[in-house]
Amino acid sequence: MLFLKNIFVILHIITAAAWFGLGLRLGAKARSILMLDRPIAAALVDDTQRTVRFMSIFIGLTLLFSLGAFFLGGGFGGYGPQYHTSLLLIIVLSAVQVGVIEPAWRGMRGAIAGEPDVGSAESYRKRIAISVGIGHLIWLAVLVLMYWTQLAVAFRASF
Repeated sequence: MLFLKNIFVILHIITAAAWFGLGLRLGAKARSILMLDRPIAAALVDDTQRTVRFMSIFIGLTLLFSLGAFFLGGGFGGYGPQYHTSLLLIIVLSAVQVGVIEPAWRGMRGAIAGEPDVGSAESYRKRIAISVGIGHLIWLAVLVLMYWTQLAVAFRASF
């Protein structure tokens, strides 16, 4: 079981890093789309839609692998509160991806395509940039919390 838990931890880290990396340029792409002619912008929106889909897949896998590692490692009784908080934040991050980033990108796509009653592409661009930034901040908090015990030990040993 320990081997499987460690495999889940490695896969959790890989998929979390993939989500983080894919999101790095999403706000910039949204800004670039607004400066392009409509046919070119529509092509870039469609191409970047795959990135948003991959981000959703990777954050879902991150959550799945974290749950697997968490419960194989003893569950709520086997881990301290920082891991409980990390798990909660991964769920929040998944909600940000599925509940804000994905719909905002679909809205951007609709606004560029000229669909009626969709809203302003600029407002979607802002929503995308803000939500990805919030997601990256949550991701960083999860990373720090996951290594909090080791960081605290190293800090105490240094002084």
